[in-house]
Amino acid sequence: ASSDYPLRDVYKRQYLADARQNKKRNSVVTEEGLYSKWIAPTIGDAALQDISPFHLERIKKRMSDAGLSARSVYYALCVVRQVFHFARDRDMTACESPTSKVKAPKADNRRLRFLSHEEAERLLAYVRERSADLYAISLISLHCGLRAGEIFNLAWGDVDFERETLTLRNTKNGRTRMAYMTAMVKDQLAAKTRGGPGDIVFPARGGERRTSVSDAFERAVKALGFNEGVTDSRQRVVFHTLRHTFASWLVEQGTDLYSVKELMGHRTISMTERYSRLAPDSLRRAVKSLEAGFAARAASSKSAMGEKPARRKP
Repeated sequence: ASSDYPLRDVYKRQYLADARQNKKRNSVVTEEGLYSKWIAPTIGDAALQDISPFHLERIKKRMSDAGLSARSVYYALCVVRQVFHFARDRDMTACESPTSKVKAPKADNRRLRFLSHEEAERLLAYVRERSADLYAISLISLHCGLRAGEIFNLAWGDVDFERETLTLRNTKNGRTRMAYMTAMVKDQLAAKTRGGPGDIVFPARGGERRTSVSDAFERAVKALGFNEGVTDSRQRVVFHTLRHTFASWLVEQGTDLYSVKELMGHRTISMTERYSRLAPDSLRRAVKSLEAGFAARAASSKSAMGEKPARRKP
């Protein structure tokens, strides 16, 4: 296998066409931007065999010096890695990706923003006036904690009105899990024209599976001013904020983290622990519950011995 191909040739002549065919449009646009502005000026003309960790460290430094987030730097390294893997799979190079020897910057990219009940009501009301389907999709995410892709994959055979459940297949972590309908979600789905078991509940206009949330959602957020003046991407309201809000509300209402983990479909409890800060009184409540158990047991023992339990002072 030859390793003399310049990175530019692999990326532009073959990798990009493959990405456009197999990746979401937004992902391809992001990759193209990272490649043209940060990757190509440093290693675009270099042969794959000549690209070293040193070159990638230069890309990292340039991006960091320009004020880009650690997440953006990480994505740029991912693009380089994917191009190398693409070339290896097609016998264009025998070289390993140099990204394996470069420490990726760590970033806390977890979303912090969630909606208040009043904000959620305003958003749903605004969306409902403009699109019945977008309203239903938004409601399901907010009330059931579903990702957009999980909603788009829903088929009528996955909707069980009797048990009030939704079966989620081919989820992000590869597991099948159950979601539970609220009365409002059930009413919305019941009002739709039902198809066969294999028919998609929310198909795109041509009947195909949806691949992205309607731009009307972003327009609604903009019209309501939720992101006005917000510079931290973690604080911006996006469609995924609805799922984040679902988990946040559960924890605020005292739901234990293990139950939230299962409802969200997280792989590990550490992914759910980010919400623990919303339940500052949970440990105190746990000890108070234990204390109540001690008191009940003591009262029961006294009763068994014929003693009257001591009266508490008002």
